Amino acid sequence: MIAGASGAIGRAITRRFGEECARLALTSRSGARGDFGLASDNNVDVLTFALDVCDWNNVERVASSIADRWGRIDVLVNCTGVIGPIGPLAHADVVAWRQATEINLLGAFHLVRAVVPVMLAARKGKIIHFSGGGAAYGRPYFTSYSASKAALVRLTESLAAELCENNIDVNAIAPGPINSRMWEELRRAGETAGAKAIEELKQMDENGGISPERAADLAVFLASERSNGLTGRLISAVHDKWNEIDGRVPDLIPADAWTLRRVPLD
Repeated sequence: MIAGASGAIGRAITRRFGEECARLALTSRSGARGDFGLASDNNVDVLTFALDVCDWNNVERVASSIADRWGRIDVLVNCTGVIGPIGPLAHADVVAWRQATEINLLGAFHLVRAVVPVMLAARKGKIIHFSGGGAAYGRPYFTSYSASKAALVRLTESLAAELCENNIDVNAIAPGPINSRMWEELRRAGETAGAKAIEELKQMDENGGISPERAADLAVFLASERSNGLTGRLISAVHDKWNEIDGRVPDLIPADAWTLRRVPLD
């Protein structure tokens, strides 16, 4: 199940999972097949759904439909998310700030709440969220985005600890600066985004940004048996050497690597 499969990252993940011959349950706000960029001659078994992640009844119905059709949900990839209001918090639109938090955090909760019972019944599963740099450090002028994405990482860590004995791995991916709808919103925000964001946008315009295929490759890895036991991590698709950890997962899990932690004062 790929939620938010119509965006730049979602489409890249859809293509990669299709190359792996996965059965695909794809969601977008409209649910139209054209949202996902699938070729008309695509031979992959595909279901498509309209989904509003903030609507629990909608999420529950979609997850139930997938489980009824295929008997299981092996993998959930949550690509949903919005950047929310950009600019000083003192001038933030209250409704937009709350809505962004609901989509990024409450929507993620709805998705896992719907699929975890199915995975528990099978005693296995993989859950993959998307978070990013907004979660790993303070990001002024992006308070709704950074707060909700940091909360998503803590949800990932907490749920991972809760489900590890059931062979269900829960991780989050930091995809890097990808040329997507969010970056267009950043461009429109202009100076209200702050000097750091303007510099990031300038660099991305110069180099084209990070390919979404890198995040898609990491998602396939986290969905595969190669990553079994790797759980509760925020992994950078760009900077972390995730493709070199085969056989090292048992050593990695007790450490704080790829987690969000308070740094004590020496």
